[in-house]
Amino acid sequence: MQEVGVGLYPSMSLLNHDCDPNCVIVFEGRHLLLHAVKEIQPEEEDADMLAGEERAWNRVRECIAKAEEHQSQEQWDQVLAMCQTLIGNNQDVLPDRNIYLLRMLDCAMDACIHLTRWEEAIGYGTRTLQPYGLYYTGFHPVKAVQLMRVGKLQSHQEMFREALETLKQAFEIMKVTHGGEHSLTLDLKQMLGECQAEINQT
Repeated sequence: MQEVGVGLYPSMSLLNHDCDPNCVIVFEGRHLLLHAVKEIQPEEEDADMLAGEERAWNRVRECIAKAEEHQSQEQWDQVLAMCQTLIGNNQDVLPDRNIYLLRMLDCAMDACIHLTRWEEAIGYGTRTLQPYGLYYTGFHPVKAVQLMRVGKLQSHQEMFREALETLKQAFEIMKVTHGGEHSLTLDLKQMLGECQAEINQT
C-alpha cells in the first residue's frame, strides 16, 4: 500500500466507487490486481445501484436549472411532477439506494422546499437518510448536511423530538468533519438548543 509511482490502467478506471466495496485493488510490481472480497452475483451492481434511466435524470436536472434560474413556482411544480412520476414508476422496481432514484428523492425534496410543501419534503428527505448512510459511511460531511436539512424541516413542522434525534446525528458527524467553530456547526448547535428548549416546554 506504499506509493512508488504513477500508472494508467484504463479498464480499471471504469470501475465505480463504493464506500462498502465488493472488491479491492492491490499491486504486484507494475501489475494491478483486482480481488473480490465478497461473493459477487452476475450483474449485481447494474441490477441494483445503477439501474435506471440516466436520460430521465438529465431531463430533471435541466428542469431544475431553469427553476433555480427563474425561481418560478410553475417550474418547481414541473420538477416535482417529473420526480414523482419517475419515483412512482420505479417504486417496486428499484431500492432507494439506487443512484438515480436517490437523486430523484433529493430533487423532489428540494422542489417541495421551494413550494413550501413541508410535510412532503420531510417524507422525501427521510427516505434519503438510509441510502445516504450507505453511500457516505462514518464521518462524512455530505451525510451530516443531509441529516441537518431533514432535522431543520422536522423542527419547522414542530416535530421537535424527531428533529432533536436527527440533528444530534448530524452534530456528531459535523463536529468532526467541519470542526466546532464552523458556521454550520454553530448553526446546528443553536438548532439543537432550540429543539431541546421546545421539548422542555411541553
